[in-house]
Amino acid sequence: MPETNLLKILFICRHNTVRSQIAEALANKLGKGKVYAMSAGPEPTAIPDYIQNWVDTLTDKKQALHCNSLEDMADQTFDLVITLCDTSHNALPTLPSDTQHIRWNFHHAENREAIKHVEIEIAERLRLMFIAKHLL
Repeated sequence: MPETNLLKILFICRHNTVRSQIAEALANKLGKGKVYAMSAGPEPTAIPDYIQNWVDTLTDKKQALHCNSLEDMADQTFDLVITLCDTSHNALPTLPSDTQHIRWNFHHAENREAIKHVEIEIAERLRLMFIAKHLL
C-alpha cells in the first residue's frame, strides 16, 4: 500500500487494457513520487503485448502490467477516481463521499495513431491537474 501522503488515483476503463493502462503509467511517471496510480475495469481482459511495449517505452522502464477488475479494488481507498469511457462510468460503484470522481470520455484506441492521441490527451490533462493540485 502506498504512503498516506501520496495522491491515490484509480483509472477505470471497460477492459483495463489500453486507456487505463496508459493513464496509470503516465500518472505514476508524471507524478514524480507524489502520486500512486492504479487501474481497473468492469470487464477486464488480457493486456495486448503491444500495450505492454508501449508502456515500457512511455515510462523508459520495463514493468509488468496487471489487468484488474473493479472487484480487485473494492478494499482500497482512493482520493480520486477517473473514468475513461462511458461503460466504466456506468459501471462505477458507489464511491465514498470523500472520493473525488472525474469523468474523461475517450473512444477506444484501436490503432497506433489513436493510442498516441489518447496518450497525449491524458498526459496533458494529468499535467494540468497536477499543477492545480500543486504536485508539479
